[in-house]
Amino acid sequence: MLARFALAMSLVGFVLFNYAQYQGWNLFADSANPQALRPGQASRLYHK
Repeated sequence: MLARFALAMSLVGFVLFNYAQYQGWNLFADSANPQALRPGQASRLYHK
């Protein structure tokens, strides 16, 4: 019973999150904005 409820709630959350992304309500907009790079930082960000 509890497993079915947890599965249903996780599916509802997943659907709501995807709907919000589709509508353009980006929850992570502040953290996703790239920062301006200083000249010495570019080489430190790239790793193979």
